Amino acid sequence: MSEVAQPPREVDVVVVGSGHNGLVAAAYLAKAGLKVLVVEAAATAGGMTSTNSFAPEAPEYTINEASIQASLFRTTTINDDLELSTRYGLRQTVIDPAHFQLAADGSSLGLWRDPRKTASELEYFSRRDARALLELYEVIDAAVEIGLPMMQTNVVAPDISAILKAARGVAKNRRQLSAIGRWMASSQTEAVEESFEHDMIRAPLLTSLPFMPFDADLSGWSLIYLGVLSKYGVAMFHGGTGSLPKALIGVIKDNGGDIITSSPVEELIVESNRCVGVRVRGGTEIRARRGVLTACSPKTTLTRLLPRGILEHKKQVAADHIPTRKRGIADAKVNVALSGRVDMSKHEKWRGDGIDLRLACNCYHTYEQAKEAAKSCVRGQVPDAIPGLAQVTNAFDPSMSPPGKDLWWFWTGLTPSFPEEGWDVARKKITDSIIKDADQYYKGVEDLQVAVRPLVLPDIEERFWAIDGSVYHVDPTISRFGPNKPVSGFAGYRTPVEGLFLTGSGTHPVAGISGMPGQNAARTMLKQFRLEDQGGRLGALKDRLRRERKRVALSENPYASGPNDPFPTELSS
Repeated sequence: MSEVAQPPREVDVVVVGSGHNGLVAAAYLAKAGLKVLVVEAAATAGGMTSTNSFAPEAPEYTINEASIQASLFRTTTINDDLELSTRYGLRQTVIDPAHFQLAADGSSLGLWRDPRKTASELEYFSRRDARALLELYEVIDAAVEIGLPMMQTNVVAPDISAILKAARGVAKNRRQLSAIGRWMASSQTEAVEESFEHDMIRAPLLTSLPFMPFDADLSGWSLIYLGVLSKYGVAMFHGGTGSLPKALIGVIKDNGGDIITSSPVEELIVESNRCVGVRVRGGTEIRARRGVLTACSPKTTLTRLLPRGILEHKKQVAADHIPTRKRGIADAKVNVALSGRVDMSKHEKWRGDGIDLRLACNCYHTYEQAKEAAKSCVRGQVPDAIPGLAQVTNAFDPSMSPPGKDLWWFWTGLTPSFPEEGWDVARKKITDSIIKDADQYYKGVEDLQVAVRPLVLPDIEERFWAIDGSVYHVDPTISRFGPNKPVSGFAGYRTPVEGLFLTGSGTHPVAGISGMPGQNAARTMLKQFRLEDQGGRLGALKDRLRRERKRVALSENPYASGPNDPFPTELSS
């Protein structure tokens, strides 16, 4: 159902897709004075940050359909810029520890925000590993300080303030540069095994970070998550992940924008090499005076929505070969509604500190099981054991399930991309294996089932309109980052088609709940619109230099010109 009774036929900007990055961009654009319309294919907004009723299976439960923890959102200025907490009711709480590694004997290791607390727990298992962890954190924290500013800007046309901030990070951490280079160049397994000997720390550093093949060169970069965990903390949103899109929609509407749902875009309208609108199912055309921003997979945009023949041949071939299903591993998600509360007393008694272990996202498979699972997936086989992350959602927010009844969530990145037995057989095997293994640690998850909803690759594609069921939109291999994300010539959010812009998980910098791609895309669009309004590049260059000098002079915060002004200059000249 549409959020508006009669959608406008012409606006300034059409945003295709209401995932959180599309909504972040739309909110910035609307707040800058543009008339914005968000067009969503699904029946509800939010994309993979959706929170909806577990209907029809268990309608009294409310589930986070895909994402659950906001890993990078706290690194950004989005919450303050858009006043999401102060005006639109967004509430978030840092989960600490964000993760536990659970062992079959009842022992556990908490991954705390403070590395010293993690190291203190790790000493029980290995004093050597405890020392090595703190040494690794020094390297990773330096990498975060250097790299994060460049994640929060356009990768092919970075803001001067971001460059200066990254340069200061390099100068401050120059003694760590060789260690950073060695770590980043290594494989994930090499990085883990070089530093650690005990399974309790080795295992979660594979299980919770299955982005690239574990033995691939340059996959060691994935451990940078530890630096984000330490410096910023990992939060959850009260009311579910859907509270984020709800707040963003509030910003959009309060600034004159709208959203329509159940309206899949069938084609982008291009005239004289300029994208001027979209055609939605049923033939309705919505014109865009300034531009169209797509927040779906870049491959969907460039190979399905953009008419063939618009891009020159080499660029079209490059777009056609954007990888979305080439890693051998794929993601899966399982929600389980329960008639009672899971029992974790074995592990809680071992700890003896009163922590509710249902709250964090926990791992419980071994390091070797994680490695073997990845190998099985590449062969097209469902692994015997499927490592992943588990969490009891109502432990954080009791409103999401009936009193005394748990709602169990599980995610894994270790299922086969092309199961040899087909998806119907694989889906059942995956679901049964996940629940059977979990019952050792979450006692009752097998016997107390009210409803089970698995989402494997084709289900993710159908539910979220994600090409090849890729939650990343583009395979997160090192060759597809920076100026190659999603592909050379299409980075930086602009495309060769005037008026057509890209955002979403398949654009710089990363997937996950961050909003950075949306924020960066909005900045890029507003700069382009100023350039068009000023009639040329010279005027835009002078304007950019003036604004950057002002930003550096005021603060490292690029929005320091006013508490309610996300962009320090007006849209028009």
